[in-house]
Formats: sequence, C-alpha cells, structure tokens
Amino acid sequence: MRSLRTHSRISLQLLSFTLITLIAACSEEQKSEKIVVKVNESVLTKTMLDSALSAKVNSAKLKDEFINDWIETEVLYQEAVKDGVLDEDDFVTLLNRSKKELAGIFYIKKLLSENEQTPDDDEIAKYFNDYKDDFRLKDDLYKLNFLRTDAFDKAVQVRSKIIESSWDKTKDFFRTDSTLSFSSENLYRHELQSAILLRIVNSLMVNETSIVLEIEPGMFSVVQLAAKYPVDSIAPYEIEKENAKNRLIVLKQKEFVKEHIKKLVEEHNLEIERYTE
Repeated sequence: MRSLRTHSRISLQLLSFTLITLIAACSEEQKSEKIVVKVNESVLTKTMLDSALSAKVNSAKLKDEFINDWIETEVLYQEAVKDGVLDEDDFVTLLNRSKKELAGIFYIKKLLSENEQTPDDDEIAKYFNDYKDDFRLKDDLYKLNFLRTDAFDKAVQVRSKIIESSWDKTKDFFRTDSTLSFSSENLYRHELQSAILLRIVNSLMVNETSIVLEIEPGMFSVVQLAAKYPVDSIAPYEIEKENAKNRLIVLKQKEFVKEHIKKLVEEHNLEIERYTE
C-alpha cells in the first residue's frame, strides 16, 4: 500500500512537472546544465529534477522512481507522436477540455493571490470558539522546551539553573551565549521519532526537566515538559490559533471563489443559451 501511495505521489509530481516543462521553453543556459537523463532530444537536467521534487526529498530511491517514471512518460509520449495519437479526435477533445480546466485552476490561483483572504484575530478566535469540537486532538500533544548544545558541561550547568529558577529566567540569563540553543515546540506523540525522547517525555511531569540527553551524536539536550494535552481533548486557543487560521483561510477562499464564479455567470448570462428537451 505504501509503495502504491508513493508511486501515486511521484506520478502526480511528474504530471505537474510535465505540464510546467511543456509550457516553459528551454533556454540556452539549460543546454549547459548537468543532464541526468536524455531520451532522444528530450532531457531531464539536475535543476529540473531538483525543482520537481521537494527540497526535503533526499531519498535516492524516490529520485530513481521519479527518473524512471519520467523516462517511461517520455518514451510513451514520443511513441504516441510517431503513431499519430496527438491528431486523433478523442485526444484533441480531451486535451482541449484539460486545457480549459487547467486554465481555470491557474485563473483561480491568480485570483486568490491578488485577493488574499486573511482573517483578523477576532475572526480566528470566533471560528475557534464556534467550532471547538473540530479541534479535538487526534493524538497526545506535548508543549516542550528544548535546550541544545554540543558541550555536555554547559548542558549540565544550564539544567541546574533551570531547576534553581525557571526556564524563562534561565533562557534570559544565557541569552548572549551563542553555544546554546533554546526553543519551544508543540509536538504530537507520533512526531517524537526518537525512542529515547518519547520515553523521557512520557516519564516527565508537567514543568519537570529531564536529565541531560544525547539524542543525537555529539549533541546534548535538556527537555522540559511545559504542558501535555491528551488525545480527544481541546488544546488552548494560543496553540491551535495557527491551525484555526489556516482552516478559516481555506473556508474564506472557497466562499470568495464561489461568489466570484456566481458573479461571472451573472455577467455572462446574456451570452449563455440554455436548451431544454
């Protein structure tokens, strides 16, 4: 199942990439770029490959899958051209329909970029309060404070300071020390990929600070459990604010597009002829 989802994702990326490359013309600079693979006169350059895949994709396997899909698509396309498929009525009809649908998608994308639907704080707070049940957690959520440093002795020193005073006071006390990295993160249980970190977090009480941990080789960490929100509970607004904002933006965009299309239909009403049987 995982391989199927991966292949589907690669195929979608390849389709999007193919549409872009069909629209964009090759420049003289592209001809001098490093070529990853070539099928007759069609080339896939390293720059094109990097732009098609997410910057986070470092897996050689995923890159190989993408390249193989690109080769298959290009070979099939070239054979279709030689076989006259591009001139067949069914293909032309489907291509024209796809062209219209794609143009509509790009038009809406442009429309939304020119008409941002950004809610204000009052709208976000109201949306959150009105639909609180929609924000019930699907997994345990932890608010964690992290200290990271490559010096074990410094990590021990900072931990002692945290226990003597507080996290915020300690952070302020060491604010000029560039060897220390303080951060606060909201992480779901499934996001705690380190078995060591998961075990430590599960053993901590709220506001309790861990021992010095070497979660990564040569990197020492101290973790404080600032808060824990169990599955099926509703996290505080300040934690869910960004999530609520993003959901509300999507809803406002949908409503804006719906009203815009309605207005366009009304404007074109005299040009629309409806037939009944």
